[in-house]
Amino acid sequence: MSTASEVQRRVAEYLRGMGLEPGGDGISMFRRGTTAVTVSLVEDEGRVYVRIVATMLTDTVEPSFEVLRAINHLNGQVHLGAFILFDDHKLCFAATLLGEHLDREEFDDALTYVAAVGDRYDETLQRLAGGKRVQDVLEEDEGEG
Repeated sequence: MSTASEVQRRVAEYLRGMGLEPGGDGISMFRRGTTAVTVSLVEDEGRVYVRIVATMLTDTVEPSFEVLRAINHLNGQVHLGAFILFDDHKLCFAATLLGEHLDREEFDDALTYVAAVGDRYDETLQRLAGGKRVQDVLEEDEGEG
């Protein structure tokens, strides 16, 4: 069984191979398309998991039946991962992989897929759930700084 530090080292190597700079604290964040992607490790009951999250929208409206139904429908369409609406009104697309035997190809494919799905559906979901796309928030922040 791999330790968290072994998985973290491997994930950092995979990120560098994709031309991305891993975060020093085990959490890596970067932009892909119109989303912000976070890669982190989660330990649970002796297992190490790699979680890849594409944050798509912030400040969404209170979830309505229509919004939740649309998210549920989209969850049936994707092949890896799920759309998640958090209590803080962030809408994300995420996948979690078992870290023990994670190889470069599986990691690269999962990260690319999560980022692409987030990028593909952020505008569609924004029309339903409101809020701001992460790209718009980041551009506002850059304009202020």
